[in-house]
Amino acid sequence: HALMLSLSVETTGQTIGGDGLTNPSFTKMDGTQHSEVLIRFINAVMNDDGSVLARARETLVSEIGVEAMVDVVGVASNFQRMVRIADGTGIPPTNLGMDAPTEELNEK
Repeated sequence: HALMLSLSVETTGQTIGGDGLTNPSFTKMDGTQHSEVLIRFINAVMNDDGSVLARARETLVSEIGVEAMVDVVGVASNFQRMVRIADGTGIPPTNLGMDAPTEELNEK
């Protein structure tokens, strides 16, 4: 997830601090609209508690609207799908030509 997000942000010319990717108390990303509710949602996606995820979706709807919530869920689901396919087939990131970005991100 982190590598794909990093490459996406770089491609669009934006900047993003990597500290939040490894800091469990990270709650807000400066410069990203609605970052607090988005981070809570992603944490809920990574959690195994369905009721936490349901509340996070409800919060997304109340904060950013149903259409944007569907987009957020779609993006999060797509990341999960891609990672599961790669993991399931045994494709390491090194086979995708991502050695340097992966090493840099792992160091951070």
